Amino acid sequence: MTLASALKDAVRRASAREMQKTMRRLRRLQRQVKSLRLEARAQRRIVAGVERRFSRLKSRVLRTGVSAGPGRPLTPQSIRSLRERLGMPRIEFAKLVGVSPGSIFGWETGRTLPRGRSVARLRDVRKMGVRAARGKAGRRRARRRGGRKTTRKTARR
Repeated sequence: MTLASALKDAVRRASAREMQKTMRRLRRLQRQVKSLRLEARAQRRIVAGVERRFSRLKSRVLRTGVSAGPGRPLTPQSIRSLRERLGMPRIEFAKLVGVSPGSIFGWETGRTLPRGRSVARLRDVRKMGVRAARGKAGRRRARRRGGRKTTRKTARR
């Protein structure tokens, strides 16, 4: 073996070792890149699922609850409980809000939603007390001493 061939072999071995180290680092980095890509794909799937659920919930809220501005949304249950809290039949409550009794029925059953001015009026009625609402509806509370209790039939007259 000559000096030149010995040097070539030494250089070849040293360069092979360096190449192996570099290749190991490269493979490790490739594995990291692959795992990061898989993680990013999984995160995109999660985000897409959350966005789908959010849009479904958003459409459900828009169908069932009309925003009444600041505070709670107007849902069919909240409209009915407001009317019952005021102790009014649908006819009187409709006069108070300025709509037809059929509209009140539709809102309470969830078939229709209040819009525009009706939402503002409902918001105002929600702020009223029982006495103020009855006074505005033109109904006075029957006296307990022999006074006639207002029923649905007498309220229509």
